[in-house]
Amino acid sequence: MKLPAGLRSLSLRTLVALLATLAMVMAVFSLYLVPPPPPPAKAKDSVLALNTITVDWRDVVIPVFSQGQATARHDLPLSLEVSGRIQEVAPAFADGGRVAAGDVLLKLDPEPFALEVTSRQNSVHAARLHLAQTRAKARVSGASGRSSALGRFEPQLDEALSRLSAARASLRQAERNQEQTELLAPISGRLKAVQVMAGQHVQAGSKLAQLYQEDQVEIRLPVRDEWLGLLGIVPGDDSTLEAVSVILTGRFAGREGHWQGKVVRREGGLNRNQMMYLIVQVANDGQSLPLEPGVLVQAELRGAATPAVAVLPRSAQAGDQSVWVLDDDQRLRRQQVAILHQDSDNLYLHDGVNSATSVVLAGDLQLLEGMRIDPRPTQTGLAHNSENRGEGHP
Repeated sequence: MKLPAGLRSLSLRTLVALLATLAMVMAVFSLYLVPPPPPPAKAKDSVLALNTITVDWRDVVIPVFSQGQATARHDLPLSLEVSGRIQEVAPAFADGGRVAAGDVLLKLDPEPFALEVTSRQNSVHAARLHLAQTRAKARVSGASGRSSALGRFEPQLDEALSRLSAARASLRQAERNQEQTELLAPISGRLKAVQVMAGQHVQAGSKLAQLYQEDQVEIRLPVRDEWLGLLGIVPGDDSTLEAVSVILTGRFAGREGHWQGKVVRREGGLNRNQMMYLIVQVANDGQSLPLEPGVLVQAELRGAATPAVAVLPRSAQAGDQSVWVLDDDQRLRRQQVAILHQDSDNLYLHDGVNSATSVVLAGDLQLLEGMRIDPRPTQTGLAHNSENRGEGHP
């Protein structure tokens, strides 16, 4: 039977609605049959990994660092004791010239000094003649029996003798001045600040040049008074200076040089910065690169070994007098320690931590006490330079 057109249209709409309802029911049913995926698990909290070092107590030579400028051991101004005109100048008498002790550096015109000697010799002869005449008069006066001292020519004889002594002294001074017309090098060395030339008139005592010694130089090194104990220097006992070794490093002539020095003396007292000075001497004989005056050098001084010292990198420091250590639960603890000495690389402890304690190398990290970390044991590579390994620190 053929359905009317309106009825067919109604049946089609009903069928579409039923299909849509069925699809929704199946979708809801599928949600219950297939459970949703579980939420992603939270990432495990990360633990900071830090290097650690094990404390080891031993006898350690603690280095002390300083710096100074090399100066000539002897640096002498050259001058003449007499005035005069320069007649002759040695070729070596110039800035940078090398001279040997006793070399003649310049000569003054000798003529005025020779004339002065002749004049003084004449004064001596005149004084002798005057003395002889006075003695003759005294003999005549004595024969006449005069009673007064003046009548016996006693004061006249004294004056004649004094005149002769003065004339002889003037002659010796003239002869000495004649000897001073040559400028001799007092030591072997190198010249600088030469201020003369031939024909120039110079005054007595005026500075003509500077002569410094090259074979030995000195460096004045500032050190703190407490460092003397680290170096084994005992005040009042200069023999303890000999045991201190000094290595100097500096740049000169475009090259880096290393020189071995020795402490020869100590200046007394402290300056305003509570520092004192050790004088170090370097011999340039046999050096491939001599150490010349004016070179700035860095100094490393080493003395006797200090017993029972623990050496830690500076990155272990957690405060002025503390370091970071690990407890049994791998957590950070701030430990108070006694720092004997510290430099730019290391801390030197003499108390505060036991042997085998793990010290954390935190560097500049801002850490909290009680933090858990992932320790990474490492070798320090520090050069202890110990003479004898010490017993374990109590």
